[in-house]
This record gives sequence, C-alpha cells and structure tokens, in this order.
Amino acid sequence: MFRNKSFDAVGFESQVSVAKPEVSENVQTTEIVYSSNQVQTTERKNAETQTVQEQTKTPNIDYNKLANFLKRVTPSVLEALDEIHNTNAFENYDTETTKSTSINLQLLKRLNTVEESDKQTKISDLSWSIAGGTLVVSHSVVYHETWCDHLSKIQLYSLSREDKLSDISNKTLEVNSCVTVLSYHPEEPSILAAGLFNGDVLVWNLRNDDSVTPIQVYSHGDTVSQIYWKPRTVNDVSILVSSSKDGYIIVNKLMANFTTTRLHKRFKIIKEHNPIENSRPRSAGGTRERAVEAGLCITSFDFSWKDSNIFIVGTLCGGIYKCSLDRMSFIEGDESLSDPVIDEYDRHEGSITCVKCSPNRNLFVTCGTYKDIRIYDLDQVNFQQIKFQEQL
Repeated sequence: MFRNKSFDAVGFESQVSVAKPEVSENVQTTEIVYSSNQVQTTERKNAETQTVQEQTKTPNIDYNKLANFLKRVTPSVLEALDEIHNTNAFENYDTETTKSTSINLQLLKRLNTVEESDKQTKISDLSWSIAGGTLVVSHSVVYHETWCDHLSKIQLYSLSREDKLSDISNKTLEVNSCVTVLSYHPEEPSILAAGLFNGDVLVWNLRNDDSVTPIQVYSHGDTVSQIYWKPRTVNDVSILVSSSKDGYIIVNKLMANFTTTRLHKRFKIIKEHNPIENSRPRSAGGTRERAVEAGLCITSFDFSWKDSNIFIVGTLCGGIYKCSLDRMSFIEGDESLSDPVIDEYDRHEGSITCVKCSPNRNLFVTCGTYKDIRIYDLDQVNFQQIKFQEQL
C-alpha cells in the first residue's frame, strides 16, 4: 500500500523586489474656525443637618383622678342631655347660608297680653328661655302712689315649630306684688327668676307642672332693680345676683337642685361716693352707723366677659362704678357688708337707665335720662364716645 521513493532537489530564484515605489500628492485642508461662548455655571452649596430622633414618651395618666372627675361631672352632663332631649330648638335649623340678604322687615306677630282698655297696667319685662321655646311676660302697675300690694301675673307663651307664638298663655304664675324684672337661667331651661316691686326675689322650677310654688331667695328693703344669673364653672352652684333701689347688691347661692338658697355676699355703695352730697360725719343722724343707712340707689349693673368677678354699676344720681366681687372693704358697723367699688368713671348728668358690657370686647355702654349713650373702656375712667338721641 505504501512505498518509499526519493527525488532530487529542485531550486528557484527569489522574486522579492528591494526597491519601493514612491508617489507624491498634495492635500488641501479646510480652515479651522474658533468661536467662544460665555456660560454661567450654577452655584451649588451643600449643608448637612443633624436630626435628633425623639423617643415617644408614654403619658402619665392618673386614672384615679380621671375616675373621680368623671363621677363629678357625669350627673350634670346626663341632666343637661335629658333637658334637651325633647327640645325643638334645632328642628328647622338650616346650615346653608345665602349671599343675598333681605332688607324687608315684616311684623310676624302682635301679642296682646294686656287689655287695651286697661290703662293702669303695663308690660314690665320679658325673657326668653335658653332653648328659645318659651317667652315669659310680666306685668306691673304704671304708677305707684304707696307701697305695692297688687296681685300680678307672669304669663308663659310657647313658640311652635313653625315659629308661631301662641295667643293664649300655656301657664300663669301669680305673685303678690308687681314684677319689675325677669330672668331665665342661662343653662337650666326650667328655672325662672323674678324681682318684685316689694323687694322680693323669687325663683320657680317649672319642670314639674304640678307645682308652681316659688322659693324666696331674698327680700330687699326696696324695689328690685335688676337680677343676674352669674355663669357658673364646673361643679359650682348657681349664683343669683340682685340689686335694689335701697343701694344693696346681694349674692345668693342656689343649691340642691334649686330647692335651697344661701346668702353668699352683701355689698353696698356707700353715700360718700356721691359728690352731690356735702361731706358728712360717720353717721348722718349721729346715732346710726354707716352700715344701716341706705346706699346709692342702684338702677342697673352688668358683669364683664373678661373677668367674671368685675361688674359695672349705674346709679340714680348718675354715678358709674367699677366693682369687684372679691372686694373686702368692710363698712363700719357690719363686717358682713362691704363696699365693692374699686374705681369710678365719668358721671352722667342724669340718672343711669341701663348698663351693658360688650360680650367680646373690653367695653361697656351706658344710657342716661339726658338721652345720651356713652361708650367706656373698662380700664379707663373717661368715656370714649358719646351719642345723643337726636343724632341717632
């Protein structure tokens, strides 16, 4: 299959050329154009902030104190909820407001509580209940020649769900003297207070229809000029403040669901504050002490919204006084009686007919028999503005 065979060597000459060919050529390049543009670089700054992670603290709650607090307030809260359970005050309340307002005024109701032929009787005062469902109206004789012993009536009228006032009173309270002032309790819709011409201050609890017997809170020595329910704090009792033309301001506390009353404080503005009178000795008659003499005739008073212990008093002689319930300036002859005056404002020329404090500002207004209305700042003795009736 395979065989060995030998051949002779074969040779050939190299064909490699040592010389290299050269070629010359010209190349034209384009002209290079240079241009420069200004570039505004953005400045940047870096800042490092170290945050501290606070650990959540578990509140320290004294459950015993919380339980005691709930036990105290729960009865009052439940009683208030029971009072408004059947009220119709918000049944037709519309939360939507319209931009257009009507300028037309319309008389909705004219209520005649006194016969037109009765020229001797007048409407002395009226008051709305806190829920707005009851209007109470009182009567009085127009002129008193002597001490009052007239039988007077307090009539209660109901407001329907259609905002219609009934023509006939649904309840009548009888008293043995003309009624001068009325005031519903600002929180209890069934509590009504009245001041009489003979000086009595009465309170009715109208929750029970079977009983209309009032409790006598206090008996002044002269006509009651004003009564005022002082706003109470949590767990505090109701306080009724009354003033009289004998110059006394009486503070009474009503307790045990308005069944008992207790005299708390007695105030009197002493006559030395009246600049019309000449200076007098300690006792005008030389035998009586200052405490048993009558004070300035009080016509009106009102409490400040800023400080519930500060109240403004107007008197028959035109004096306006800033008073405090915490005033402890005792009057000679009676340590239970004190003068509440802490400051005096510019006087009216005539008698003060009304005093009203602003509900949200540190101001109050006064009206006088000289047909002027004055605006005062509680902290300044001079009045800020004055208006006369002819200019209103």
